[in-house]
Amino acid sequence: MSVKFSREVYGWDRFSKISLTVGIFLFVTRYAMILGIAIIIYSIWRSKSSRVRGRNNTKFVFENTKRGVHHNMDNLKKNIKLINIKKNMELINKKIKNDMELISNKIKKYKPMESLKQRRKYIITSCPKCQQKLRLPKGKGKIIATCSKCSSVFRLKT
Repeated sequence: MSVKFSREVYGWDRFSKISLTVGIFLFVTRYAMILGIAIIIYSIWRSKSSRVRGRNNTKFVFENTKRGVHHNMDNLKKNIKLINIKKNMELINKKIKNDMELISNKIKKYKPMESLKQRRKYIITSCPKCQQKLRLPKGKGKIIATCSKCSSVFRLKT
């Protein structure tokens, strides 16, 4: 009789194990001790039941619900990733626009003919103390130059 009995019982499936775990958790933490005891009794009764068809229906509903929850969580994760990608793209677009504006401003300010005209009229030298670039007039002989940054005074032939 024991062999026949062991073949007819449903056994422990995933839903029975999860409900037993939840029942033990509720019983041990004493949040809802009576509910925990009821869930433990239900999961044991479910695993020892001989109505295999009824347990399979319950298992089917549980698996479908679980699959739906996992599907919704995957969609939520994908949506969060898309939102982050959109935010990053907006930041990248703003940075590209700023960089393009800086480049266009540099292009507008770049005037090579003026720099050539300045080289004819002025000499560009650096301060011996702080290395600040100074523009001094050409052809004035020996002059005393004062640095605008560190206020040091030095003589220079132009």
